[in-house]
Amino acid sequence: MIGTDVGYGFTKAVSSTGLRACFPSLVAPAGADLGVDFGGPAPGHRVTVRRIDGQVQEYLVGEAARDSFLTSGFLGSEKPIELHDLLLLTAAYLVGAGSTGFPPAQVDLAVGLPLAFYKSQKNALKARLKILAAWVSVDGGGERYISFRRVLVVPQGAGVVFAQGLPKGRGYAAVVDVGQYTVDFLLVDLRTGRPVVEASGSVEAGCHLVAQRVAQAYLARTGRPLPPRMECRVLEDLAEGGKVIFRGGELDLSREYGEAVEDVAKVVARQVLSAWRDFADSVAVTYLAGGGALLLSERLVKAFPNPVLVEDPVYANALGYLLMLSGGKGKGD
Repeated sequence: MIGTDVGYGFTKAVSSTGLRACFPSLVAPAGADLGVDFGGPAPGHRVTVRRIDGQVQEYLVGEAARDSFLTSGFLGSEKPIELHDLLLLTAAYLVGAGSTGFPPAQVDLAVGLPLAFYKSQKNALKARLKILAAWVSVDGGGERYISFRRVLVVPQGAGVVFAQGLPKGRGYAAVVDVGQYTVDFLLVDLRTGRPVVEASGSVEAGCHLVAQRVAQAYLARTGRPLPPRMECRVLEDLAEGGKVIFRGGELDLSREYGEAVEDVAKVVARQVLSAWRDFADSVAVTYLAGGGALLLSERLVKAFPNPVLVEDPVYANALGYLLMLSGGKGKGD
């Protein structure tokens, strides 16, 4: 059994055997390898997919795709089917899914959808993944046949609730799941254990807004646009020390970076609290999850009632999906 969170920024997966995988949601066609090795491991993954019709394709996935001119990622709210399914197959392989024998053994899968699209897309996604099947090899490993026996589609945020558990008492428990392009928010009535529909949803206000602000500052300071494929590397440098390398010297963007993080956190808080307007004063706990929660947590904890950064914010949804699939119990049960 595996729980998979195919996010706009990163794909995460966990298995019932304890294996984990996390990599950027990026894909590029595999080109020729230069064969040059300076001692470090090759970044990312090289993936070969052999379809049922015999078609064989090779891709660079994750960090390996970042430096390609032909990189594809999720640029908007819709996730292209081919890209989504390739990331899913790669993640499934990395956490041990698939078989080599005959008849092939299938795996049970739980996967998430943003709350905004859950009702309209869950049935189509489930039907598509039920018939998804391919022979997959990652990084030269043995080829495995991957297909899914059971598919559970879960609204994002619900995984966090299930993994973290609900506190006892009255009022509401809230989830704020900050991703790359979206923030999913969920409000659960502690008396009934059911979501408050009108106070749950998604907003397009994720960490990509920090990247946009940094790119604007980079252009203003250097006179040159920041190449999109360099954004992640620049953001990592700024998070570590506030400076980036530009033409052999150091460019200090610490002030601009700090202001961007502060402003984006305010945008996230404002939009979510607006949706909770009548319920906010009765929120007993706010669970902060997602990779974006790590970036914005210092600011978000000042905005939400009784904030708690969940134990494993990056994998929180995937872990919850796996628990739901296995019929396990969350912490609060």
